[in-house]
Amino acid sequence: MTMLTERQTGGNRVKAEQTALNCDESVGLLVTYQCNLDCKYCYIKEKQNRNMTFETAREILEPFLLKEGTLVEIVFMGAEVLMAEPMIRRIVEWAEQGSWGRRFRFFGSTNGTCLTGELKQWLYRHRESIVLGLSYDGLPAVQQSNRGCAAGIDVDFFIRTWPSQPVQMTITAESVGNMAKGVIYLLKRGAVVHPNVAYEEEQWSREALIQYGRQLKRLIDFYLQNEAYPNISQFEHDLIAYARNLDHPVVQPKVCGAGSGFQVFDVDGSSYPCHILSPLVLRGEKLDGIREGILAKTQDFSDDSCFGCPYGSSCPTCLACNYIYRDNFTKRDRTHCEIMHMEVRAFIKREVARLSAKERILPEDALQIDAICKILEYERRRGRTGHCNLNGNMA
Repeated sequence: MTMLTERQTGGNRVKAEQTALNCDESVGLLVTYQCNLDCKYCYIKEKQNRNMTFETAREILEPFLLKEGTLVEIVFMGAEVLMAEPMIRRIVEWAEQGSWGRRFRFFGSTNGTCLTGELKQWLYRHRESIVLGLSYDGLPAVQQSNRGCAAGIDVDFFIRTWPSQPVQMTITAESVGNMAKGVIYLLKRGAVVHPNVAYEEEQWSREALIQYGRQLKRLIDFYLQNEAYPNISQFEHDLIAYARNLDHPVVQPKVCGAGSGFQVFDVDGSSYPCHILSPLVLRGEKLDGIREGILAKTQDFSDDSCFGCPYGSSCPTCLACNYIYRDNFTKRDRTHCEIMHMEVRAFIKREVARLSAKERILPEDALQIDAICKILEYERRRGRTGHCNLNGNMA
């Protein structure tokens, strides 16, 4: 992904599409509590008619923009951010016209249903300042089932306007059987795709997990025949680092900036660790705990049950979902633990096929092979899988 540092006259814009460019600070604006959909996996149980004003947003952002630094990322958050479209337009244009101490970029995630022709024209003109990431669940039929709306969403507009920005594709236990078809559908439309397993209150059944493994196999077969398509995150793993972790167990890192380095401002200007750990989602004692600083008082974010796992340096978790569903920031979703192991094994299978096809093994390939054997030995001890050989099979 190309990184640009281009400055624009009249402001300090940076091409927002280039999300690989490192920022030295991020800030979230909870611009609206409104949403026009009712997605099955949404953690917002009660939609409200609350919106941030332009004046509040300007007052929050001005100190961040005036501060000396390289780049500040400003994230529009909410329920559906484009329900606050008029304010978003005003704040982006205000920022573009200012003279600041650093560059900026705006980002927002959207379900894509609120785009009009005129809004698309505005977004295209301002695409160097703001990027919108589309949430779209793969096949139109799955999108309709999960979100209740598939027709009229201009997927191609997002791909054309921000070609490097992944389409966020949410996978649930109910929709997992269509995961591979959905990924391939979006890849063939020209999208970069990020399939993301939803953090849900209920754990997946064994049948759903088995289906996830089958979907990974189908995607391996697709990629082996279509290497030019961009990888999904399920096939991005540092096996050498995992092998090293087996000899030198890692302390699980805090996996997001919630409560340290990132803050979200509510519609009234009050600050919270993230949008989930805010009145948008929380009520009662759990919200009181956040307001009293329970997150800041937590020093160790590791789950004892994960000690010694080599994937701890990369395994995903959500502190906020752990808190709302399991009353503890560190108590991980077991579904995601199982899925992480399945993804690593699938990635190894793909790597074995790639290495087997090579006429000459290079030194870096030898390191990868050593890591593969070490990880599979670990998985076999856990009763997960057998050995591998370089004919492309895992026994």
